[in-house]
Amino acid sequence: MQNGYRIGLIGLGRLGKIVTARLAKHHQLVIYDRNPELVSSIAQLYGISAAGSLDEVARCNMVLLALPDREIINSIQQLNSFKREMLVINMATNMPQSVAEQAAIRPVRCTSVKFVGHAGEMSLGFNPVIIVNQYPEDQVQAVTLLFQPVGHVIVGQADIVTAINTIAAEKAVEAGVLIEETLKAEGYNDPVMIQSAISQVGAGILKAYANNDLGPFAQEVAQKVKMKKEV
Repeated sequence: MQNGYRIGLIGLGRLGKIVTARLAKHHQLVIYDRNPELVSSIAQLYGISAAGSLDEVARCNMVLLALPDREIINSIQQLNSFKREMLVINMATNMPQSVAEQAAIRPVRCTSVKFVGHAGEMSLGFNPVIIVNQYPEDQVQAVTLLFQPVGHVIVGQADIVTAINTIAAEKAVEAGVLIEETLKAEGYNDPVMIQSAISQVGAGILKAYANNDLGPFAQEVAQKVKMKKEV
C-alpha cells in the first residue's frame, strides 16, 4: 500500500534498515547509501526504489537522514545544493534541532525526529517512542503521520531524547559493570556465566520491571532494593 508520501532515506545502518522495513509498505521509499550493493539488496527485499545518487533522493517530498551525528550537517548542505523544496528530517540523537535547522537553506527546511529506543530491540519487533519536533508547526502533522508505522509518536521537543537516552544508557552500563564486578568479587569468574547473568537475568528483569511484569523472585528483590533506598 504505497500510496503515501514519496520519501527519501539516506543511510542504511541499523536504524536506517529498521525504518526502511517499517515504512516500506506505507510510503513510496527511495533509499540511498554509500554502499550501492547494500542499497540494491534492500530495495529488492522490500520492493522499493534504489537511488544511485543524491540527486534522485533530492526529488522526494521528505528526506530522512539515518546517519551518524557527524554526517548530518554535510548531508543537509549537499541537499541544499539542489535548490529543491523538501523537508529534511534529522534522526541523529545528538544533533541539536537548532544546528540542523540553521544548516538548511530555503527552499530546504529541516526538522528532527528522535527515538527513545534501541536499534537492537527495534529489530526484534519492539516499538520505540518517537518524538517529532514541534517546529516547524506546519510540518508536524505530516511528519507524525509518516512515522506512525515506526513506533509510538509524541510531538514535543525532540532534543530531550539526548538526555533521556544518555541517562538510560549510563545507568544500564553501570548496572552491567556492577553485576560483573560483584560476581567476580564473590568468586564467580566464568565469563560465559557472567555474560548470561547480565544479558539474560539482568536485562530480562529490567524489561519486566519496565512492563510491570516481574515474577515472584524479582518482586521480592525489587522490594528489598526499594526498602534500602528509603532508609
